[in-house]
Amino acid sequence: MKQTSPLAWFEIVTQDFERAIQFYEAAFDIKFSRCESEHMKNAVFPYTEGYTGGSLVYSPYYLDHQPGAGTIIIYLKTDSVTKQLEKINALGGETVFPVTDIGENGYIAGFKDCEGNYVGLWSQNV
Repeated sequence: MKQTSPLAWFEIVTQDFERAIQFYEAAFDIKFSRCESEHMKNAVFPYTEGYTGGSLVYSPYYLDHQPGAGTIIIYLKTDSVTKQLEKINALGGETVFPVTDIGENGYIAGFKDCEGNYVGLWSQNV
């Protein structure tokens, strides 16, 4: 049995990315670092390397999300996003978005669990 937490990352889904950044920066007196890829825009909350971090996110994968439940995505770490997603689907889960290369930061994928919750997967390996 693994003794470490599988929690890797969290995302707060936005529909108006710039408005959300302004809100959180003002509310918490912080400054986001930004990164963008073909699949998403992230505004990363300040955090210490080695600890769980998170971001505001805007992505075409989340365009159907409505405010409220299901708009904060928790990412669980795994050894292989592909293998974990295959196992989840075999157990009745459903892929929300496919394995996606996020460059030097590894790979992510999203799934809907048996309760209908959206959950993310992260790993350095595909």
